[in-house]
Amino acid sequence: MPVSEFRPSVSILIAARNEAPTILACLQAIDQLDYPADLVEVLIGNDQSTDQTADRVTHFIADKPRFRLYTIDQSVAGLAGKANVLAQLARHATGDLLFFTDADTQVPTTWLLHMSQAFAGTVGVVTGITLPGITLPGITLPGATLPIGPAIFHKLQGIDWLYNLTLVNLLSNLNIPVTAMGNNMAVSRAAYEAVGGYESLPFSVVEDYTLFQAITKQGFGFRSLLNEQVLASTKAVDTLLVFLQQRKRWMRGATALPGWMVVPLYLQYLLLPLFLLLGWLAPGLAITLYLARFAGQTCIILHGLRCVRKTKLWPYALLFEIYQLLIGPLAVAYYLLPIPIQWKGRRFA
Repeated sequence: MPVSEFRPSVSILIAARNEAPTILACLQAIDQLDYPADLVEVLIGNDQSTDQTADRVTHFIADKPRFRLYTIDQSVAGLAGKANVLAQLARHATGDLLFFTDADTQVPTTWLLHMSQAFAGTVGVVTGITLPGITLPGITLPGATLPIGPAIFHKLQGIDWLYNLTLVNLLSNLNIPVTAMGNNMAVSRAAYEAVGGYESLPFSVVEDYTLFQAITKQGFGFRSLLNEQVLASTKAVDTLLVFLQQRKRWMRGATALPGWMVVPLYLQYLLLPLFLLLGWLAPGLAITLYLARFAGQTCIILHGLRCVRKTKLWPYALLFEIYQLLIGPLAVAYYLLPIPIQWKGRRFA
């Protein structure tokens, strides 16, 4: 059977905790997916929400038998948060492929089709690309709009995500596994069961990376896609404090990467003090290295923008340099502070 005709059954898993402002936009986008309806089920896990999340989901899915809502009020296998919800939803899933997205994310109509086509041979995990602060063409959301801020800070977050996910894509093309985005990821049932599911993995605040790492270590292949057909949109962070909390959580996960990856990440975050120090010791060398790095970074961003057909955002690639030089040291300093990670109203040590 040609790859273009491959139509596996799909289970979409969504963990939702206090997502009343965004959950309808997420579900409406999923309801418009261009994929055989009889091959798709959507499982939503209400993780002890204290707002109107459950009521809004219940009302939306009342006439949609493909959508099911589960109340998650207990922990399994010592798990907590999102990992606990997804582990329990996976027990109910019947699809050949398990798709993961977040309740504050909109996926494109072509999401299932193009992600599922990437599962060939031994591929066990496929990731798409998600950017904050963008809009997606071809999606009509009556009665619900995902809050996407117009501020420069929101757009720069989009360039930030694009830059790093383009690097992930380039390394993936060299068969080097890096990480995955849990709001735009799919795994085969065979791969998920081979690692024992979330119940068999150590708890982590970056459960997507933990699952990705386990699957690739098990010998399954991986694909990182970078195109408009798998481009999802998510809500940008509004405040610096929430942004730093988000980075602290991600940096906690990054510490599990191989050393040859962790060192460049820290160098990227500490560019400003490092270049200032080098400029004091060897000004000529500092200027040469800075210009070379800036040129390489800009080329990578422009390549990513072309791939996802968002070239109108190119001016923000220039502003991103200032953003990165300032935000990087702040993120490292905040990460080193003895402040617990807070996510969805919960604290993690």
